[in-house]
Amino acid sequence: MRKVFDEATYSVNGHISTIEPMIENTDRTLKDDRDTSDLNPYSSANHFELVRVIERMYRRYLDRLRVDLSRIGADDISPSHAMLLFTIGDDDLSVRDLMDRGHYLGSNASYSLKQLVQSGYVDRTASARDRRSARIRLTEKGHKLCNAITAADEINQNQIVRNDRDRHALEETIAMLRKLEVVWATDIQQHSSASRF
Repeated sequence: MRKVFDEATYSVNGHISTIEPMIENTDRTLKDDRDTSDLNPYSSANHFELVRVIERMYRRYLDRLRVDLSRIGADDISPSHAMLLFTIGDDDLSVRDLMDRGHYLGSNASYSLKQLVQSGYVDRTASARDRRSARIRLTEKGHKLCNAITAADEINQNQIVRNDRDRHALEETIAMLRKLEVVWATDIQQHSSASRF
């Protein structure tokens, strides 16, 4: 049984993790500060569970954003398209830049941009240097909607971030997520480079 566990652990994280028994003293406190669940790749605090939570949170946020859009009176835009406006922001981007920045698929980005242009939220013009390439930026209507969503979102955030400790926890969470994004992206690039040789 131990061999099966070791092999499963090795296939997940690339090395065999040993789980040390918890040793208690007479005060029933741990001698070793390490939590054994940190050594177990199948504990509830792992990357897989994190991704599942983020996926569910994103869906819940889109539901919340749908309600906010309805309150604002923006019934001509979907929550996912509204998020695309924030990805564009104040910049003048090429479609390729937008896809890289937001990790969109080409067909999804093209369809979404077409909808946003037709609704008057995004201005799309041919690039002066390359007529085959398009430049996109928010229109005044797009900026106004982003400002209205930001104002509504502050109310939502105030329900969660109520003091300095909550704000610090949110900042730490964002910092950890950004760190994971960099690590995973770097790991993918390294594996891609190694597979070419």
